[in-house]
Amino acid sequence: MRTRINCKPAIMAFLLTAALSGCTASKTTFYAFADLPYKENEVEKLKNGVQAINRDGAHQFSVHLGDIKAGKDSCTRFYYEQLAGLLKGLDKTTFIIPGDNEWNDCTEPEAAWRLWEAYFMGFEDNWNSRRFVVNHQPSRPENFAFLHRKCLFLGLNLVGGRVHDEAEWEQRLADNAEWLAQNFESYGRKAKCAVVFGHAQPPSDTAHLNQRFFNALQTTAAGFGRPVLFMHGDGHVLELERFLAPNVLRFELNGGKESDWLMKIVVEAGKRQPFSFLLPAPRF
Repeated sequence: MRTRINCKPAIMAFLLTAALSGCTASKTTFYAFADLPYKENEVEKLKNGVQAINRDGAHQFSVHLGDIKAGKDSCTRFYYEQLAGLLKGLDKTTFIIPGDNEWNDCTEPEAAWRLWEAYFMGFEDNWNSRRFVVNHQPSRPENFAFLHRKCLFLGLNLVGGRVHDEAEWEQRLADNAEWLAQNFESYGRKAKCAVVFGHAQPPSDTAHLNQRFFNALQTTAAGFGRPVLFMHGDGHVLELERFLAPNVLRFELNGGKESDWLMKIVVEAGKRQPFSFLLPAPRF
């Protein structure tokens, strides 16, 4: 059962604090965004967003949660190259995970994936930062994990859209579940809270293949017992809710067509309420 926490997507600046317990560490600040740029005006939004993030300077990293172009657009090299160039304008470490628009929903998913690998695999290596010790899953190197200030951060290849290859889909979900469990166990004594990044929103149909991942997330998070935040894009609705277990929050980001697309997240692992969400009002 889902218990919603009040979230008003129309406002331009707000702070939401989720009451979860059990964290004891210092503060981490990062920016997150998803589902852009789909149109030329969203390219300009992202350029201005990059400038706004760089002006802030108080954050440790940024993350793009997938869908780098409109689904109707062809999966040509231009879009991958365009976003990579825009993100490289950020002055601090930036991560990215896949979305369906640039991979499985493409006419030729294998060719699209090769482009994704060429431009985004190990994307954080474009910054010479020793701040993070990032691990990648050997069998699925787009999945990453790192511990920062006693919070565990994980990025997963979790997409919605067209099931282009059922065998690949099932294996990827199994790999995601394994990576999730492995890192929660490995960092269990050090991590006081966790943030999990994926692109896909939870399926409305529990028979959907992706439900297997969310079952795994529920089991792993319940065993972890400390606050967990699952962040994603895909649905283009700004939404925050209690999800799967009493210690889990789900936070969905807006897409680039909305004015409130750029989110600043603060993790204060030393507080009983570790996750705060601040929507800046960039000078666009």
